[in-house]
Amino acid sequence: MKNLTKIAFAFLLLAGGMMNAQALKKGSVTYKLELTGNDEAAAMMGESTLTIHFDETTQTTEMNMMSGMMLMKTITPVGNVKDTKMAVEVMGMKYEIIEAGEEALNSSKGVANLDDAVDVTYDKNEVKEIAGFKCYKANVKMADGSTNVFYITDAIAPQTPLKETKVKLAGYPLQIITSTPQGEMTMTATSFSKELPKDCFVITGEGYTKVTMEEFKQQMGGM
Repeated sequence: MKNLTKIAFAFLLLAGGMMNAQALKKGSVTYKLELTGNDEAAAMMGESTLTIHFDETTQTTEMNMMSGMMLMKTITPVGNVKDTKMAVEVMGMKYEIIEAGEEALNSSKGVANLDDAVDVTYDKNEVKEIAGFKCYKANVKMADGSTNVFYITDAIAPQTPLKETKVKLAGYPLQIITSTPQGEMTMTATSFSKELPKDCFVITGEGYTKVTMEEFKQQMGGM
Protein backbone atom coordinates (compact mmCIF):
# COMPACT_ATOMS: atom_id res chain seq x y z
CA MET A 1 0.00 0.00 0.00
CA LYS A 2 2.91 2.34 0.70
CA ASN A 3 4.09 2.00 -2.92
CA LEU A 4 0.58 2.58 -4.21
CA THR A 5 0.34 5.76 -2.16
CA LYS A 6 3.59 7.00 -3.70
CA ILE A 7 2.17 6.30 -7.17
CA ALA A 8 -1.05 8.13 -6.32
CA PHE A 9 0.88 11.21 -5.19
CA ALA A 10 3.03 11.01 -8.31
CA PHE A 11 -0.02 11.20 -10.58
CA LEU A 12 -1.46 13.93 -8.36
CA LEU A 13 1.74 15.92 -8.81
CA LEU A 14 1.51 15.57 -12.59
CA ALA A 15 -2.05 16.85 -12.42
CA GLY A 16 -0.85 19.78 -10.33
CA GLY A 17 1.06 21.07 -13.32
CA MET A 18 -2.21 21.46 -15.20
CA MET A 19 -4.18 23.52 -12.71
CA ASN A 20 -6.50 26.42 -13.38
CA ALA A 21 -7.47 26.23 -17.04
CA GLN A 22 -9.39 29.41 -17.87
CA ALA A 23 -10.36 29.53 -21.59
CA LEU A 24 -13.33 27.30 -20.93
CA LYS A 25 -14.70 28.89 -17.78
CA LYS A 26 -15.67 25.57 -16.24
CA GLY A 27 -15.46 21.91 -17.06
CA SER A 28 -14.27 18.43 -16.17
CA VAL A 29 -11.50 16.42 -17.84
CA THR A 30 -11.14 12.70 -17.10
CA TYR A 31 -7.80 10.96 -17.66
CA LYS A 32 -6.86 7.30 -17.85
CA LEU A 33 -3.78 6.53 -15.75
CA GLU A 34 -1.23 3.96 -16.92
CA LEU A 35 2.07 2.77 -15.49
CA THR A 36 4.61 0.74 -17.50
CA GLY A 37 8.02 -0.65 -16.62
CA ASN A 38 6.83 -1.76 -13.17
CA ASP A 39 4.56 -4.77 -13.59
CA GLU A 40 3.92 -5.29 -9.89
CA ALA A 41 2.87 -1.68 -9.29
CA ALA A 42 0.81 -1.61 -12.51
CA ALA A 43 -1.07 -4.72 -11.42
CA MET A 44 -1.70 -3.16 -8.02
CA MET A 45 -3.07 0.01 -9.65
CA GLY A 46 -5.56 -1.87 -11.77
CA GLU A 47 -8.04 0.37 -13.58
CA SER A 48 -7.33 3.93 -12.47
CA THR A 49 -8.60 7.37 -13.51
CA LEU A 50 -8.09 10.99 -12.55
CA THR A 51 -10.68 13.72 -13.11
CA ILE A 52 -10.01 17.46 -12.92
CA HIS A 53 -12.99 19.78 -12.28
CA PHE A 54 -12.42 23.52 -12.64
CA ASP A 55 -14.16 26.86 -12.72
CA GLU A 56 -12.86 30.42 -12.30
CA THR A 57 -12.28 30.08 -8.55
CA THR A 58 -11.62 26.44 -7.67
CA GLN A 59 -9.80 23.33 -8.92
CA THR A 60 -10.59 19.78 -7.78
CA THR A 61 -8.78 16.55 -8.63
CA GLU A 62 -10.48 13.22 -8.00
CA MET A 63 -8.37 10.07 -8.31
CA ASN A 64 -9.87 6.58 -8.46
CA MET A 65 -7.37 3.73 -8.14
CA MET A 66 -7.83 -0.05 -7.95
CA SER A 67 -11.36 0.31 -9.38
CA GLY A 68 -12.53 2.35 -6.40
CA MET A 69 -10.57 0.71 -3.59
CA MET A 70 -8.53 3.91 -3.21
CA LEU A 71 -10.10 7.35 -3.72
CA MET A 72 -8.26 10.64 -3.33
CA LYS A 73 -9.76 14.13 -3.64
CA THR A 74 -7.99 17.50 -3.44
CA ILE A 75 -9.73 20.88 -3.60
CA THR A 76 -7.59 23.96 -4.28
CA PRO A 77 -8.74 27.60 -4.51
CA VAL A 78 -7.22 29.27 -7.58
CA GLY A 79 -4.04 31.07 -6.54
CA ASN A 80 -4.13 29.79 -2.96
CA VAL A 81 -2.42 26.41 -2.67
CA LYS A 82 -2.05 26.73 1.09
CA ASP A 83 -5.82 26.33 1.51
CA THR A 84 -5.89 23.00 -0.32
CA LYS A 85 -8.24 20.43 1.24
CA MET A 86 -7.64 16.71 0.85
CA ALA A 87 -9.58 13.53 1.59
CA VAL A 88 -8.58 9.91 1.03
CA GLU A 89 -10.56 6.66 1.22
CA VAL A 90 -8.56 3.43 1.30
CA MET A 91 -10.27 0.06 1.54
CA GLY A 92 -13.13 1.46 3.62
CA MET A 93 -11.01 3.73 5.83
CA LYS A 94 -11.57 7.48 5.42
CA TYR A 95 -9.04 10.21 6.16
CA GLU A 96 -9.23 13.99 5.94
CA ILE A 97 -5.77 15.55 5.78
CA ILE A 98 -5.47 18.52 8.15
CA GLU A 99 -3.75 21.56 6.65
CA ALA A 100 -2.86 19.60 3.51
CA GLY A 101 -1.73 22.74 1.67
CA GLU A 102 1.36 22.37 -0.53
CA GLU A 103 2.19 19.02 1.09
CA ALA A 104 -0.60 17.48 -0.97
CA LEU A 105 1.41 18.25 -4.10
CA ASN A 106 4.91 17.86 -2.66
CA SER A 107 4.63 14.39 -1.17
CA SER A 108 6.20 12.58 -4.12
CA LYS A 109 9.80 13.76 -4.19
CA GLY A 110 11.81 13.09 -7.29
CA VAL A 111 8.84 13.09 -9.63
CA ALA A 112 9.48 15.33 -12.62
CA ASN A 113 6.90 17.98 -13.47
CA LEU A 114 7.06 21.59 -14.67
CA ASP A 115 8.82 22.61 -11.44
CA ASP A 116 11.91 20.84 -12.81
CA ALA A 117 11.52 21.90 -16.45
CA VAL A 118 14.21 24.01 -18.11
CA ASP A 119 13.03 24.25 -21.74
CA VAL A 120 10.17 23.33 -24.06
CA THR A 121 10.02 22.83 -27.84
CA TYR A 122 6.90 22.33 -29.93
CA ASP A 123 6.25 20.08 -32.92
CA LYS A 124 2.96 21.14 -34.51
CA ASN A 125 3.46 18.59 -37.29
CA GLU A 126 3.01 15.74 -34.85
CA VAL A 127 -0.65 15.81 -33.95
CA LYS A 128 -3.28 13.48 -32.55
CA GLU A 129 -6.90 13.77 -31.48
CA ILE A 130 -7.47 13.25 -27.76
CA ALA A 131 -10.93 13.43 -26.13
CA GLY A 132 -12.24 15.27 -29.19
CA PHE A 133 -9.50 17.94 -29.24
CA LYS A 134 -6.71 18.35 -31.78
CA CYS A 135 -3.41 18.17 -29.89
CA TYR A 136 0.22 18.73 -30.86
CA LYS A 137 3.45 17.59 -29.28
CA ALA A 138 5.51 19.48 -26.71
CA ASN A 139 8.89 18.11 -25.61
CA VAL A 140 9.76 19.37 -22.14
CA LYS A 141 13.42 19.12 -21.16
CA MET A 142 14.00 18.51 -17.47
CA ALA A 143 16.83 19.62 -15.20
CA ASP A 144 18.18 16.05 -15.03
CA GLY A 145 18.51 15.89 -18.83
CA SER A 146 15.44 13.73 -19.45
CA THR A 147 12.54 14.75 -21.67
CA ASN A 148 8.83 14.52 -20.87
CA VAL A 149 6.28 14.40 -23.69
CA PHE A 150 3.10 16.46 -23.55
CA TYR A 151 0.30 16.58 -26.13
CA ILE A 152 -1.47 19.90 -25.73
CA THR A 153 -4.49 21.65 -27.20
CA ASP A 154 -5.02 25.34 -27.90
CA ALA A 155 -8.78 24.89 -27.41
CA ILE A 156 -8.28 25.03 -23.64
CA ALA A 157 -6.26 27.90 -22.19
CA PRO A 158 -2.68 27.32 -20.97
CA GLN A 159 -2.45 26.25 -17.36
CA THR A 160 -1.51 28.61 -14.56
CA PRO A 161 1.02 26.57 -12.55
CA LEU A 162 0.47 26.31 -8.82
CA LYS A 163 4.01 27.55 -8.38
CA GLU A 164 6.08 29.94 -10.48
CA THR A 165 7.99 27.88 -13.05
CA LYS A 166 10.58 28.67 -15.69
CA VAL A 167 8.62 26.78 -18.37
CA LYS A 168 4.96 27.41 -19.19
CA LEU A 169 3.14 25.39 -21.84
CA ALA A 170 1.41 27.14 -24.73
CA GLY A 171 -1.71 24.98 -24.38
CA TYR A 172 -3.55 22.62 -22.04
CA PRO A 173 -2.14 19.06 -21.71
CA LEU A 174 -4.46 16.21 -22.60
CA GLN A 175 -1.69 13.61 -22.52
CA ILE A 176 1.51 13.46 -20.45
CA ILE A 177 4.19 10.79 -20.71
CA THR A 178 6.94 10.98 -18.11
CA SER A 179 9.55 8.74 -16.46
CA THR A 180 9.51 8.55 -12.67
CA PRO A 181 11.06 6.33 -9.98
CA GLN A 182 7.80 4.34 -10.06
CA GLY A 183 8.02 3.68 -13.83
CA GLU A 184 6.80 5.43 -16.98
CA MET A 185 3.56 7.23 -16.20
CA THR A 186 1.01 8.17 -18.84
CA MET A 187 -2.08 10.33 -18.33
CA THR A 188 -4.42 10.38 -21.33
CA ALA A 189 -7.68 12.33 -21.41
CA THR A 190 -10.67 10.19 -22.32
CA SER A 191 -13.48 12.74 -21.99
CA PHE A 192 -14.31 16.40 -21.42
CA SER A 193 -17.55 17.87 -20.09
CA LYS A 194 -18.62 21.49 -19.77
CA GLU A 195 -20.94 20.51 -16.91
CA LEU A 196 -19.66 20.19 -13.35
CA PRO A 197 -21.00 17.45 -11.05
CA LYS A 198 -22.79 18.49 -7.89
CA ASP A 199 -20.57 18.87 -4.82
CA CYS A 200 -17.34 18.54 -6.80
CA PHE A 201 -15.81 21.43 -4.83
CA VAL A 202 -16.60 20.11 -1.34
CA ILE A 203 -15.68 17.05 0.70
CA THR A 204 -18.88 15.08 1.21
CA GLY A 205 -19.84 12.26 3.53
CA GLU A 206 -19.12 11.42 7.16
CA GLY A 207 -16.79 9.22 9.14
CA TYR A 208 -13.46 10.82 8.19
CA THR A 209 -10.56 10.56 10.63
CA LYS A 210 -8.64 13.83 10.69
CA VAL A 211 -4.88 13.31 10.43
CA THR A 212 -1.80 15.28 9.43
CA MET A 213 0.00 14.41 6.19
CA GLU A 214 2.79 12.76 8.18
CA GLU A 215 0.30 10.67 10.18
CA PHE A 216 -1.43 9.63 6.97
CA LYS A 217 1.84 8.52 5.37
CA GLN A 218 2.71 6.55 8.50
CA GLN A 219 -0.68 4.84 8.33
CA MET A 220 -0.13 3.87 4.70
CA GLY A 221 3.38 2.64 5.43
CA GLY A 222 1.99 0.25 7.99
CA MET A 223 -0.48 -1.39 5.61
